[in-house]
Amino acid sequence: MKLTTIQLKEETRKQLEVKKLHPRESYDEVIHRMLESESIPSLEEVFRMGDKIRQKRVYTTAEVVAMTHQLR
Repeated sequence: MKLTTIQLKEETRKQLEVKKLHPRESYDEVIHRMLESESIPSLEEVFRMGDKIRQKRVYTTAEVVAMTHQLR
């Protein structure tokens, strides 16, 4: 396994420290867990969800963009 070094602000490190489930949990594990539980869907997922919605009319591009922002 190749390890890398990343730079973090001290405040970011402190925020990651608070997220640890166990004092010996690595920051890599904390970040990985946070990324896995990310609840914001990608645009592709949003469009896939939109395709499943029965629509009563055709929407303009501006309306679709507005609805997409509401879903995020």
